[in-house]
Amino acid sequence: MNNTPHEQSNPPLHRRVFSLANILSGAAAIVAFLIGATVWPSNRGIVLSAVVAGVVAGLVWWIAMRLVSGPSLESSLEDLTLLGSIPMDGSGPAAAIADTDALDRYTGLLREIEGRTTGRVLLVVSPSSGQGASTVALNMAIAATNAGRRSMLIDADSTSSGLSQYLSTGSSPGLSDIANGTSTLSQAARMWMVSDDAQFPMLPSGDGLHSANDLGGTLVAEAIETVAERADLVLIDVAPVELSTATTLLGTHADGSILVISDSADPEAVAATVLELEACGAPVLGYVRNRSDGAHRLAPVWWRRSLVHAVAAMVLLLGTFAAYTGLQLWYSWNQVDTETFDTFAIATDEPTTSELSEDDVELVADEVPPAPVPEVIAPTEAYETFLLIGQDKMSGAADVILFLVRPTNGAEPFMVSLPRDLYVTNACNGRNSRINALIRGCKSKDINGPSLLSYTVGQFTGIEVDHFAIFDFDGFEDVIDSVGGIEICVDYPTIDRKAKLSIAAGCTNASGALALAWVRSRHPQQKINGTWKSVPGAGDLARNQHQQDVILDLFSRLKSFGSPTELTAQVASVAGAFTFDDTLSLADAVILAWGMRDLDLRDIKRLTIPVRLTRSKTDQSILVATAGFDEVLLEAYGGSLPVEGSEAGGFTPPSR
Repeated sequence: MNNTPHEQSNPPLHRRVFSLANILSGAAAIVAFLIGATVWPSNRGIVLSAVVAGVVAGLVWWIAMRLVSGPSLESSLEDLTLLGSIPMDGSGPAAAIADTDALDRYTGLLREIEGRTTGRVLLVVSPSSGQGASTVALNMAIAATNAGRRSMLIDADSTSSGLSQYLSTGSSPGLSDIANGTSTLSQAARMWMVSDDAQFPMLPSGDGLHSANDLGGTLVAEAIETVAERADLVLIDVAPVELSTATTLLGTHADGSILVISDSADPEAVAATVLELEACGAPVLGYVRNRSDGAHRLAPVWWRRSLVHAVAAMVLLLGTFAAYTGLQLWYSWNQVDTETFDTFAIATDEPTTSELSEDDVELVADEVPPAPVPEVIAPTEAYETFLLIGQDKMSGAADVILFLVRPTNGAEPFMVSLPRDLYVTNACNGRNSRINALIRGCKSKDINGPSLLSYTVGQFTGIEVDHFAIFDFDGFEDVIDSVGGIEICVDYPTIDRKAKLSIAAGCTNASGALALAWVRSRHPQQKINGTWKSVPGAGDLARNQHQQDVILDLFSRLKSFGSPTELTAQVASVAGAFTFDDTLSLADAVILAWGMRDLDLRDIKRLTIPVRLTRSKTDQSILVATAGFDEVLLEAYGGSLPVEGSEAGGFTPPSR
């Protein structure tokens, strides 16, 4: 008799995983997903593509398996006798102890078995894990004991699904210890109480074997023979043949096998198990339909397995796509330049009055001073803020200073452009200067320009800057070009020779170069009735309006991404154009960008700082604020901003 498994009947795991059907269904799923993701490049489109790909995978697998499949479940069992059916119940693993109906079913099962064999040693086995062989073996032992038979139960399944999991005394010593020669049968056996006056001996699985071949050795054979001489029935609960060679080794000591299956058992696994047990000398006496009422036909497994393949393909594709997109996003973000954001030294140190700067400006003696800055700084949790800085490489000054603010209490967000010639206090040296010059930083305190400018904006508005982004104008052009341009509308043909601006009347989809010229224009002329005329009121304030128009249009295009893939592309497009502060993490950036998707840009208030044009002592043009920014907020919002005691952290601009 051959005591080794038939390798051909139970192919190894790698051959089953990389079967022709699995390869074909996987390839079909990938192709379907890529086509779907191309056709529907949105969040819902990606999910829909994964669902379609899953359906395709399941269908292709089903067709392939039907073409190359072996026997059906019914044909695999056609030569075997149905011993009985055990319906699903919630009585626990030892249902026959307390449930009389369950006891009757298992007693009837025993009668069927005894009518077909005089053998005493029987294996109880399933073609694969999770089909309930251990539960059936336990309840058969209980039913035999209640019927007055001398029975013994041996747990030969060393996996976590074996019967030893129910023993409070543990799994050792047990069968493997007997096989190793480290324990005797009397030392290893335990008693399982069925009732006050009924019990049966049980042999646990024990600890690991020295060698699996020991289960086919003389020590195990002698122990089983000793038990068989004294018992009417010995039931050996074994692991599925496909999971353990120990099953076929123990089969050499058995008189036959009881096959326990579910209605969705794998036909190939059933056929392989029957052949293995026949070969090792423990032929299958019959089968038990577990967790089944036995009233309906055995369901073909194909549709269930194809459904599993469909779901697995969908989950794997979504997981792989998410991982790939996340890696791309991480890589793109790591290409972005960062600048240190540190205002602590500015806030805590006294100004360095000895540090003179060519950017210092002072008002003439009889000039009306600017309006005072707010007396209260809002708590950081009251607002989410972002400072956008456009730097002119030629002059080294900040040419665009745009402050974006979103109140956390649900009030409408706002944006405000700070004129480049705005007269402010330089915290570095305590003197005054134009705000655009602060981008050059404070060398005496080792403070970079963006940090100094952010601190000054926070002091001027009473609202701290959370994050900043700096762009140079070459990068600005590239970003606008990457989104396909922006729209600029004018009533008349407009030119500005200094800014190299030339734009036709009407609305134009402007390139990055044209949009940049529009933003930088300070001396525009328009052709009205055939004559070129200077635009009245042009200058910093007009430029501020142009900046806001362009930034809002650009944001509307950048925020229109519909999927993580498009977000990754947007990050890649700004990676070479923007420098962000080093406190802005990738997670913060993703949350910020995703939150912008739901923001209606038409709801953003566009505030204006009231200023008057004047001259400094050195005859420089400067703009002096005529009202504090807290007054601007009060006029625009009234009482709708975060207030004291609110969840936003509390801030009410002080009234004057």
